[in-house]
Amino acid sequence: MIVDRAIQTILIANRSEVALRIQATCHARGLRTIAVYAPEDASLRYVANASAAYPLSGNGSSAYLQQDELIAIALHAGADAVHPGYGFLSEQASFAQRVIQAGLTWIGPSPQAMAAMASKERARLIAQQAAVPTMPATLITDLAPEKIDQALQAAEAIGFPVIIKDPLGGGGKGMRRVMAAGDFPAAWDAVIAEATRQTNTTALLIEKYIVAGRHIEVQIAGDGLQTIHLFERECSIQRRHQKIIEEAPACFLSNELKTALYDAACRLAAAVAYDSIGTVEFIVTPDGQFYFLEMNTRLQVEHGVTELVTGIDLVGLQLDLACTQQLPFTQSDVSLHGHAMQCRLYAENPRERFMPSTGAIQALSWPLHPQARLEHDLHEGMEITPFFDPMIAKILCHGTNRSAAQHTMSSLLERLFVAGITTNQLLLQGIMRSSLFSSGALHTQSLADQDVVLLLAQELPVTLEEELIAGLAAALASIHKALPVSTEPTRSSRRWRTQPWR
Repeated sequence: MIVDRAIQTILIANRSEVALRIQATCHARGLRTIAVYAPEDASLRYVANASAAYPLSGNGSSAYLQQDELIAIALHAGADAVHPGYGFLSEQASFAQRVIQAGLTWIGPSPQAMAAMASKERARLIAQQAAVPTMPATLITDLAPEKIDQALQAAEAIGFPVIIKDPLGGGGKGMRRVMAAGDFPAAWDAVIAEATRQTNTTALLIEKYIVAGRHIEVQIAGDGLQTIHLFERECSIQRRHQKIIEEAPACFLSNELKTALYDAACRLAAAVAYDSIGTVEFIVTPDGQFYFLEMNTRLQVEHGVTELVTGIDLVGLQLDLACTQQLPFTQSDVSLHGHAMQCRLYAENPRERFMPSTGAIQALSWPLHPQARLEHDLHEGMEITPFFDPMIAKILCHGTNRSAAQHTMSSLLERLFVAGITTNQLLLQGIMRSSLFSSGALHTQSLADQDVVLLLAQELPVTLEEELIAGLAAALASIHKALPVSTEPTRSSRRWRTQPWR
């Protein structure tokens, strides 16, 4: 039955740039937004940009995981709906169910569909039933130390290399690649330790690992009765199993293979009566075979890439599906236009095996381009702490073809300036300039080789202009520190914007 839920006010159970992204669509539609913030985030733009903002009682990332508090704030603020963004509680079926039970609209898929895809092992079984190719794998349910030999035997039966995964994990966490039997015990213990901290899982998945594979994901949308795809994204350039660069379309796959991927993704979504937007992820082998990896039942970090090539607002599509439970268009209405790329700016040092970087941002300069989107919530003086994910910004661009998009992205990265912390900017620049990227030769394991990382992230020659900019930034920072601190309220502080009554 088609319903029409009236939504006027949305609590965004998230922070930073994703909260700003959701606000953009909501405000364009005349909807009110409620922000929540940990003490560390009180000065961020998403708080000031919201229709009302409420402080959370906790600190750091754990503050955004308190389900009782988030629902209480939503009800107190008069929200009609909750949007989880990505990360935090976005794929917690239990949270979605509690939001619904509180009389609020959950902007995402049904808790039943989320639960079906939450476990990698359960999702793999559903994929097999839907005739979607799956990787050879074994689920180990006894994690006692004395049972490690049985786990090793299962890995040897699959054949090395393998990857050990927490079946409840995500975002590249809780997994280790194992190339040979001798490396298995250390990797096994490491995944158990990490999984115990993050999900408290009681089982681990051992899966075949594809060498030189390509990570391809298909964006889908469904209303519970019908499912369509919004084409694919290539996400093969990764570090520690987390994506760095995404693009659409994937230029190094045949049209026949793409069609097979679309069909498989839609079959899987239909198998769980999927009723929102989502992403089905695959690994593609060098000889053109593909296998299902997982399904993300939320908005993706890289959703903007699909928006740029289709012209479809995916946050808006989430809202439409939550309100009407009906797809607003058909497959024939979706078409591709040009090529889009996204680079993730991380506060980390690629030369030190991607160790996180912390400190205060001393100066910022963002390049402008008519075909670019810069998504961030940074400001000068902001402290980058270890309490949140190290991704601090996303740089997106669009071009008439891949070469044009690559040229634009390279130009944007060269003109980007962030002082005070170490980022992966030089690595991104090196990738964009490399013939390996131009030819599509980079794959999921390319950045696992530290020598390749060091080669791509080699220092660029410092120009006189860059020296002047760096010197000016340092001078301005020292002048700012020497200025007397005013006790008068200023417009820039915007303290009033963080008050609950706003």
